[in-house]
Amino acid sequence: MSINNNWFPPEGWSVCSSFGETVGKKITKKDHLSGNQDKSQLLEEEIGDMSEEEYKYWCSEGSCKGEFADDGKKYTHTYTDPKTGRKRKERYGAKGYRIAPGTKKGDAYCARSYGDMKSHNKDCSSKDRNTPMCLSRKKWRCKGKKSSN
Repeated sequence: MSINNNWFPPEGWSVCSSFGETVGKKITKKDHLSGNQDKSQLLEEEIGDMSEEEYKYWCSEGSCKGEFADDGKKYTHTYTDPKTGRKRKERYGAKGYRIAPGTKKGDAYCARSYGDMKSHNKDCSSKDRNTPMCLSRKKWRCKGKKSSN
């Protein structure tokens, strides 16, 4: 497949002059995770003459600022990386999902994740114990393909 550098829009179509341009400065991952992207010029224009009380009302759900980006994970595990000595956070577990160890549902999860674990060559008793899969298996109390109470 070749890339056509001489691309023209089809007849009757037009391309906006701002096509491909970015709006404002690029937001870094650190700013995104800490919620600092809300302080942009674009937001100031959007808010306009909104009073501080109105702004607080619309942000009361935590949608304006947050400690971490909402990545759809339920649990967080903090550990110290043995190689670097730095603290790391691992997010795992589906948000809105109930963990029920010792049930049929638990046995089904453990059997499924056991297969995934073996196919990815993971060993939850050693260096891989801080991976999302191993942390989830620990929450489900998996022992092999079974979930215990």
